[in-house]
Amino acid sequence: MLYAKKTIPIVEFITICFLSASAPLSATVINNTRCPIEPTELAVSKYKSNYEGNTIYFCCKDCVSIFDSNPKPYLKIIAEFDKQNTSQKNKSALQKTFDDTWNTAFSFPGISILLISCIGILLIRFASLKLPNSSLSSKCARTLSTPRSIQLIIICCLAAEALHAHLSHKINAKDTELENQLHSTTFLEYGAPLIPSLPKGDPSLQSKYYRGNDERNPNLYNGGNYRTSEFYIDLCNNEGQSVNYDSQVSAENLFIRVAIKRSPNTAEYFWKKERMNGIYVTKNSGKFHWTKDKITDSVKLIETEHEKSWEFRYPLIDFHIDNHIKGIIYLCEKRKSDNGNLIGGRFHYAFQFNLEINEDRLDPMSDVWMGPLYRKRSLRIWEIPENEWLSSVPIPENQSKIPIKNPTLLGIKDYEENTN
Repeated sequence: MLYAKKTIPIVEFITICFLSASAPLSATVINNTRCPIEPTELAVSKYKSNYEGNTIYFCCKDCVSIFDSNPKPYLKIIAEFDKQNTSQKNKSALQKTFDDTWNTAFSFPGISILLISCIGILLIRFASLKLPNSSLSSKCARTLSTPRSIQLIIICCLAAEALHAHLSHKINAKDTELENQLHSTTFLEYGAPLIPSLPKGDPSLQSKYYRGNDERNPNLYNGGNYRTSEFYIDLCNNEGQSVNYDSQVSAENLFIRVAIKRSPNTAEYFWKKERMNGIYVTKNSGKFHWTKDKITDSVKLIETEHEKSWEFRYPLIDFHIDNHIKGIIYLCEKRKSDNGNLIGGRFHYAFQFNLEINEDRLDPMSDVWMGPLYRKRSLRIWEIPENEWLSSVPIPENQSKIPIKNPTLLGIKDYEENTN
């Protein structure tokens, strides 16, 4: 009993420390911590709107305007926020305290092992006192509850914790290195899942975008600021007929269609079959395509004119909920290591759609748009403004009469060395 009396105050002290450390900080409680329009952005109390007696918070005034003009597509997200808040509120004070203490304990290396060891020691000591002295279990319990055994148990547990932390760090370091190699700053800039910038124009089901060159050098035409391709986006049915606001539509027979056209005087290298065959479209926003994240919905580009134009159609049925079709698909590129092994997929563009079907017609507020997700890593974000990288306003075509052959100027060398 003397050993137990000495041990219990230590456990009590550790528990009190963690209860104090895990006490929640005072903060303004709001209905939602994430913006329902841009879920990757934090909601702030400055931007808010009232809907059916509830105060909804947003990340910026533009999102407030979007919600106020058409709140229906975002009600499901708001309901999920409310469900999460309700589940937290329904927890008892004891359960909240236990969760906070447990989460805090496991956030510090070695502390969780120490707590578990203390609890285990008390149980072993209790068992040694309650079991008959002659039993094998009692003898084992008494042996394990000696000071030397306890020291060995704690040392072994801490060693196991250190080994686990080392292995976890090694795995995380490899994942971080691979993420940087594949995506550079994509997930830092566009969040997870990846969400493109919102369009500034009126809603549209048909749009055209111009893709700019991502090399900058005085020896290039217009310093490198010229058009490399054009994107034509619309909706269509299985027969390839365009779908407009006045068209009769069915979610089972609705596709987003994107046509890509190569612009004049652009480097042939990037449009060769062996590179275009590595382009695919998917709704999977995971960081590690083809390895950790299995791609089951991959859609390839179809060449419509030799090394000049391509097209893909992606079915929207999987995004259909009630009378809404809302989601994002991504245009990606398979990336390989220096020895030719597939290491993952790089995100280049996102195509987002927010459609509402009323009486077999698309609502006039239905919209389809696209946005860039990746920039050349050697250029800072301010060195190529987004409107020179992808824009709905025409980017000038390359009018040069003398083609550039230098692979460094054209970015071919960076691409081959996997440093682009």
